[in-house]
Amino acid sequence: MVKLEDAVLAKLRRDDHNFEIYVEPYLAWDFKHGKEVNFDDIIAYEAIYSDAKKGDEASKEVLKTVFETEDFTTIAKEIILSGDVQLTTAQRQEMVEKRRNDIISFFTKNAHDPKNKTPIPEQRFINAFEELKIKINLNVPRDREIAEILKALTKIMPISLDKIVVAIEIPGTYAGKASSVIYKYEIVDQKWLASGGLVAKIKIPSGMKNQLVSEINNVTHGNVVIKTEE
Repeated sequence: MVKLEDAVLAKLRRDDHNFEIYVEPYLAWDFKHGKEVNFDDIIAYEAIYSDAKKGDEASKEVLKTVFETEDFTTIAKEIILSGDVQLTTAQRQEMVEKRRNDIISFFTKNAHDPKNKTPIPEQRFINAFEELKIKINLNVPRDREIAEILKALTKIMPISLDKIVVAIEIPGTYAGKASSVIYKYEIVDQKWLASGGLVAKIKIPSGMKNQLVSEINNVTHGNVVIKTEE
């Protein structure tokens, strides 16, 4: 459990009643937005209040009437998911910056220029966010926010999140070792040659191409042919 002095309140008003619990702010926010966390680590104190600052706990009768249960965990989850996690200004700013960086990282890894199938540099996204004055909204689910930002980005740059297909031809000497690398990725086609060589087509996010090339080159000592398919 988180220490009470490090906790914030999660609040829910339902059926003219207030329900409040003390939670760890970052874990509670992650849980609220669908991330897997150890729920016990979220809770600072196992009590459900009608007014936490006064120390007034909600009655069992009210809990039973409103939530149809008195189980703390069940009710606490509902308060976090349906209510409001009271972040401080500093905490909210920190989480906004964290999500902004996370979304920029997502685009850097997964997006590419559809004209030439090349990755888009991270700095280009940083500049685009500033140019478009994109503001992060923590109340919007991450996936929906990515979709909305993608729509905005298309106004100023060619961009696609479709995966690219990379064709790899590996000589027989290194095919065995290289296969352990390429099998980590999404293989759309492969053919073993009579010479013992391997030809494979791999579908990856554009931003992972450099990683794939590096891994293949390491095991083949550069004896490989790699092409991005049109």
